[in-house]
Amino acid sequence: MEMKILALILTLLVLGISPSLAGDKVRVGLYFAENTPPAPKAELAPKKLEQRLNAVFGFTYYELVKAQEIEMDNEWQQWAVPRNDFFIRVEPLACQPGETKTVYYEIYKDGFIVAKGKYEPHHDTPLFINGPDFKQGRFIFVLEAR
Repeated sequence: MEMKILALILTLLVLGISPSLAGDKVRVGLYFAENTPPAPKAELAPKKLEQRLNAVFGFTYYELVKAQEIEMDNEWQQWAVPRNDFFIRVEPLACQPGETKTVYYEIYKDGFIVAKGKYEPHHDTPLFINGPDFKQGRFIFVLEAR
């Protein structure tokens, strides 16, 4: 029994264990938050996400504008471009076996970087990024592990 446990520990150390609970993808979603009801065919945020967004931003409705999944195994930049003047660049960072996977992001508005940071995707822990106000609402980026 002790030999099996020792063999298991050695195998895990050699192969590496990712402390991240995330899957192999990060979903980048752009939502438009507003208090007036959106069009009947609008795709809204799932209920749990809507409740979390409401707790942070205080809007009633969160309409999905665009969503894209980013592969964590690809270490090159990927873009989510809802508009030519407002977009996000996402780049999975290289990591060694056993290290937490991390995503670097930059948000551009009118050709300038307005926000940047890193996100360690973990299950059920989305990152909310406050975007610009638009009409009676606001754009919000949501990064979440898949």
